[in-house]
Formats: sequence, structure tokens, C-alpha cells
Amino acid sequence: MKQCWSGACLTLMLAFALSSAAAGQAKLQPQSDLEITTKSAVARAHFEAGLAKYQTLHLQEAFANWRKATQEDPNFALAHIYLSQFSQDPAEQVSERDKALQSKKFASQEEQLVVDWLAATSKGQWIPAIQAMNEVQSRYPSHKQVLWLAASWLTAQQQWGRSITLFERVIQLDSTFPDAWNSVAYAYARTRQFDKAFSAMQRYTELLPNEPNPQDSFAEISRMAGRYDSALEHYRASLKLDPTFTESQLGLGDTYALMGEERRARAEYEIALSKATKAQAVMWGLQTAATYVREGNYDAADLAFQAAAARAHENGFGNFEAQAYRIMAMYQKDSGKAGQLLDRATAALTEKHAVAKELLDQELAIVWRTRIYRAVEDGDLAAAAAAMKHLEALADSGSDAAVHSTYNSGAGAILLAQGKYQDAIAYLEEVERNQDPYALRNLVAAYERTGDKDRARLAAQDLAGFNEPTIEQALVVPEFRKNHVAADATPSAQGISFFKRL
Repeated sequence: MKQCWSGACLTLMLAFALSSAAAGQAKLQPQSDLEITTKSAVARAHFEAGLAKYQTLHLQEAFANWRKATQEDPNFALAHIYLSQFSQDPAEQVSERDKALQSKKFASQEEQLVVDWLAATSKGQWIPAIQAMNEVQSRYPSHKQVLWLAASWLTAQQQWGRSITLFERVIQLDSTFPDAWNSVAYAYARTRQFDKAFSAMQRYTELLPNEPNPQDSFAEISRMAGRYDSALEHYRASLKLDPTFTESQLGLGDTYALMGEERRARAEYEIALSKATKAQAVMWGLQTAATYVREGNYDAADLAFQAAAARAHENGFGNFEAQAYRIMAMYQKDSGKAGQLLDRATAALTEKHAVAKELLDQELAIVWRTRIYRAVEDGDLAAAAAAMKHLEALADSGSDAAVHSTYNSGAGAILLAQGKYQDAIAYLEEVERNQDPYALRNLVAAYERTGDKDRARLAAQDLAGFNEPTIEQALVVPEFRKNHVAADATPSAQGISFFKRL
């Protein structure tokens, strides 16, 4: 790696963003919200209604409102860029980004900065995105919507600690801003500060007692904390308030999947899929397919992932198609077959798709990391180093924080295999602990090899408490828990066995 992509440069840039915003913190006074430039009062009303819907997770209604806003005013740059940033449809993300750039000349300077910032993110232009974010925050340090948008963006970049700082400032400006309480609760939970998470969630629930999303969020954070029964209770409470709230229906499936009740999980997923959009159908289809992996039914898993890949291909979702093939590669016994599947994943990402470069880069990085993990597992460090060069080049090209975190995972795996334990720790500590269970397991092993039993124990507790419904969780965490029954026991080093083989 050329220069400090292990985290130092990124940390410096994000720290500057926060210090710029904090320059006016002593005089925090609520100002007007983010400026909205449109000649149409109807378009403005649709935009504001969409924002309110988005912040209570009525996503499809929010997107419908923003689409109506752009129909009323095709030059409504802010509505275009919000659709680009938050839509679940990869093709819409790209088309709306381009429309935002084309129409930004009709917007205020404040809105133009937001368009530049979010468009650069979509294009995978990390440095310009950070610079634009710095500028908009330094110019408007007390606009709660600007700060909320910045904090949400940092959340998407998995910069949980930094997002907490901004969400807390939003709450300082407006203690009745519901989504700030919701979002900061998630950020606390991601950093395993569950007492603070539940406290913030209680406040969110009090602000919106008749909305389903507070119950849905309470459920998800309960699940993250390992409180599965409580999660199910809150998901059902959400659906009682609004039976059409499909995110809670999906949440029931995710929770049963983590509980090991895979048949029941598939039944809940099936209900959610019956109400899904095209993009949701692909994403949730991947969740359904993963239940077969949890059961050890790999033939059924292959069929389900192949179906998801075909559906993604038909709809032009290259990132989801690649994800399906990459996941299949992760649980294959035969390395040759795994390599072929990873080739298919790479091919899907290099085909012409109307998908944001940011999303393609993120998935390509994970594909290269998977190649590294497989090669290390096979004892082929030359192949691992070759894959690492590709991942390094991708990270050096200026991609986002998620890509750099993936790079750190891969680098740590190779260094651990080489017996360079301190160097491995330096990279693995840069990986968010709720992002990659493989990296966290490697960190446990590296701490063990250096004799640092206290940090090994803490990392092992984090891994045992990893309750995200991901394929990585399915392949790592249950087995890890079996081998480390006592939560406070120092784990024995497991080496670097990455994949659950058939």
C-alpha cells in the first residue's frame, strides 16, 4: 500500500470534517434547515413529505414523494440527489445522480455543495466527497439537516464514532428530531454501547409512539444485543401498528435465522418477498438463500443463490449478482469451484451496469478479500499476495472507507499467516468489529499469539456477540461460540481457518 490507507489518512480527513463543523459549536443556535430551491410549491411539499417519510422508514412512500417532486420540477437538484443517495435501486441511484448534477445550476450554493458531495460518493471519488462534506459543514455548522445528512453519510461509511458526534450535535440543536435519536441509537449499538442505545431508543419511541419504525428499530437493536425474544416482540408490535411495514416482516425472518429456526425464517421471508420491490426481492432473496447455509444444506443453498443471481442479472443489479456468486464461493469445499464462482462475480461487476461505482468497488473489494481468505486457507500465500495487489490498487484508486476497511482485513489475514502478529494486529484493529467476523476472529488469534490474553478475551466476546444476519456471521460465529462456551474464557488460538468446509 502506498501511503496511510490503513486508517490514518482517512481518520485525519474525517477529523478535520468534524473539527470544521465544531468551530461554531460554542454558539450553537438553531438555524433554518437545509435550503430547498424549487419554483414549485407542490414539488417542495412532496420533497418535505418524502423526507418525513424517509426519517420514519416509510421508504417506498418517501421515494414516491421524491419522484413526484422531480416530476413537478425536473430541475429540483436536491430531490434528485436525495433519490440517488437513498434509493434501493442501483439504476435509479445512477440516473438520479446524473440528473442532480445536470440541474444543480438551478440550486442554491448550499444545495450545490450537497450535490457535489453525494455525487462524488456515488462515483467512488472519495477525496472530493470528503472535501465537499468539509465545506458544507464549515459553512453551515448549525443546520440540523446538514449535520443529520453528514452523520447519516458517515454511518454509511461505517464511521460509527464520528457519526455519533454529529448526531449528538443534531440533538443539541433539536432535541425533538426523531431520526437523530434513532440513528444515534444504532451507532451506539454498533459500538456495543447498548445502555446508551436503548436509552436513545426509548426517547425515539416516546417521540413517535404511533409509528412502526421505533418498534422496528427497538427490535433490531435488541437483536444486535442478543435479545431475540424481545426483538420478536417489538417486530410484532411494529406490524400491529402497520401491517404493511415490510421491514419488520423481514426482521422477523432475520431474527429466526439467527436463532437457528431456518424453516420459520424462510416462511417470514416469503411474506416479505410477496410485498417486495425488484431491488428488495434480490436482496431479501439472498437472505433466504443464506438460511440453507445455516442448515448445512449446500445443494439447496446453491440453487437459491443461483436464482438470486439470475434475478439480479435480469434487473441489471451487477453488485447483487456478484454478491450471490461470491457468497457461494465462501462455503464451497472445492477451491477450484470457489475460484470459478469468484471469477463469475468479478465478471458481473465488470459488465456494463447502471450501478454506482461506489457499490461496484465495495463488492469487488470483498471479492478480492475472499480470494485472499481462500488462498490463505489453502496455504497458497503467493496467490494471496497476488490478490492483495489487486485489492491494494482498488483502495489506492480513492475508493471509500468500506473498501479501505476491506483492504485492512485482507492485509491482516496475510500478515497473520506469515507469523507477523503485531503487524497483523495493526491492520485488523482498523476493521470495524461489527463488519467482518473473519477479521475479528483473526484479531483474536493474533492477540493470543502475542500473549495479550485480555484483549483476546474482549475481542472474543465481541465476536461471540456478533448478531448481524450476514453470511459471514453464519459461517463464523456459531462455530466460534461452540468452541468458546464461557463468555469470559480466554479463547484458544484457532489459527486462520476461514471457511466452513463441507
